Amino acid sequence: MFARLAGFFLLAMTMPLVGPAGAQSPSWQDEWKNTLEKAKGQSLSVSIAPEEAYTTVMAEFSSRFSIKAEPTIMRPSSALARIQTEQQSGKFTWDVWMGGTSNMVNSAAPAGLLAPMEPYFILPEVKDPANWRHPDFLFGDAGRRVFTNANRVEFYVLRNISVVPEAKLESWDDFLNPKFKGKISIRDLSVPNGGTFAVATGYGVMGPDFVRRLLKDQEPKFFENPQQLETAVVRGGQAIAIGLESYIWDKCRADGGCKDVEQLRQFAAATSAGLSIPKNPPHPEAMKVFVNWYLSKEGQEVWVNARAKQNNSGAVSMRKDVAPFKGHESSLPDFSNPRNYVFVSSEKGSEEVDATIKIFKEITGH
Repeated sequence: MFARLAGFFLLAMTMPLVGPAGAQSPSWQDEWKNTLEKAKGQSLSVSIAPEEAYTTVMAEFSSRFSIKAEPTIMRPSSALARIQTEQQSGKFTWDVWMGGTSNMVNSAAPAGLLAPMEPYFILPEVKDPANWRHPDFLFGDAGRRVFTNANRVEFYVLRNISVVPEAKLESWDDFLNPKFKGKISIRDLSVPNGGTFAVATGYGVMGPDFVRRLLKDQEPKFFENPQQLETAVVRGGQAIAIGLESYIWDKCRADGGCKDVEQLRQFAAATSAGLSIPKNPPHPEAMKVFVNWYLSKEGQEVWVNARAKQNNSGAVSMRKDVAPFKGHESSLPDFSNPRNYVFVSSEKGSEEVDATIKIFKEITGH
């Protein structure tokens, strides 16, 4: 363990002393060394999304440092509710929150639940914007409280080709085909999630009338739980599922199921995965070690490889020196033309997401 720590420290010593504005930072080595020493024996309290990649990352972190990671698996919406309730009661129990960034950006940050992240950055390779693919998409919010280490193109629309096989589904207009009436399942759109992001992308392309017709005229079924959505499209006689996370579909395929279900990549949404620091983290040194390691080249390589083990897409990083996992290249947005996408889980795409949620609530009364 000490050898690994020493090796990591020696690696850090070779990094250029470049800060965000190109300033010299001669004391970062001492700060990093002191942080490592203080973090020894500490635990790390982390809320992670229910995806195996995050569990793998935490296990790898614990094996590299003398820090016990204590991850709690929660969906982002559940994590938001818990953190908010606890902080209102004066409890600050979390060091890091990891997962999709929409709830962090659109709810937690405006509510004052998160700390600015940059004061906790130590390693120059993390601070240097030249190491990242596009500086405008590193933080999901203007307050720079939510770091998006993975902006990716996600595919939330699936079709069971054995149901209504004669109907085409090539454009957003095709969702309004009367043959699909009552045959569409959508994840509950009252909160940001995969269903909201997919429909918000349709909103961005087609406008509000399309969303109203889809949600009202087509009489879709709504499911809060994504596993229920999977059951509906795989065994429930539904032709279309909107909002099923890629990792659930990938697992279904890996287990030999979903043979009649295809992922429709022409209806992609640009989403963001990342991390934030809830206010007053109880183990600040352990948190600093994790954040800096995770956003280093080494940490992001661990993330990409872990993501690829259970997913056929989305194993990408915002770091320039970390290539997408082989076969996942199409998941990386073209940052030379970022206007081609609606970044639905960032502040930039919140208008479409908020409008979609509003229309859903108006129509359903939820």
